[in-house]
Amino acid sequence: MNEYNNPVRTEAETDVGLRSFMLGTYRYMAMAMAVTAGVAFFVGQAIIANPNLLGLVYNPVVAIASFFIIVFGFGAVGRKLPSMSLGGVLAFLFGFAAFMGVLMSAYAALYNPMIVAKIFFMTVAMFGALSLFGYTTGFNLNAIIKYAAAAFLGFIIIGFVGMFVPALSITGGGTFAIVMNVIALAAIAAITAWETQTLKRIYYGSVGNPAMMKKLSAFGAASLLLAFINMFSILMNLFGRE
Repeated sequence: MNEYNNPVRTEAETDVGLRSFMLGTYRYMAMAMAVTAGVAFFVGQAIIANPNLLGLVYNPVVAIASFFIIVFGFGAVGRKLPSMSLGGVLAFLFGFAAFMGVLMSAYAALYNPMIVAKIFFMTVAMFGALSLFGYTTGFNLNAIIKYAAAAFLGFIIIGFVGMFVPALSITGGGTFAIVMNVIALAAIAAITAWETQTLKRIYYGSVGNPAMMKKLSAFGAASLLLAFINMFSILMNLFGRE
């Protein structure tokens, strides 16, 4: 997500324009989340009907390719954002949401729906609290984001290695997996708060350019959706077993 050098204004909660921008971003995020959930459900039903599909969706090659697709997608759209239309940014947002729905379909196919629902609402509560913190804090979270990002990247790399070395699996439920997921949860918590704070900077950097502001809002929604999905997945690793 692009950053601007404007200072974070602690009085921002009283700024009607900022509040409208943030609400618009969360509205886009909620719509994209509905797309993710819908795609996850229907792909999950297809997996239940034909279990052989699970191997096509969940394998190391797909996992690694998905990581690079996401990184490339966000990087490319972030660079081209000024010249893109709002429709193009929304297409990226909802296309990304659908793509993540395919990756999340195992939760719909293989897990107890009550556990999934419980952890979803747990994620909503945690994500909301962290976003509120990022919105209201006067502390510049840039001071810690590089450590959080490094820790989360390490978690992702270990996750890939764990697909080939079972002892290093982050989904196995052992002590190693629990420690790695707790570290990752702390990292994604910091990233979520930082992204919310960064949205404030983005707002102040785009005041006077309503068209750009709408595109930044949609792009920010995609970034927040990715943080939410990562948080949900980590909580499923920790608490998703019956």
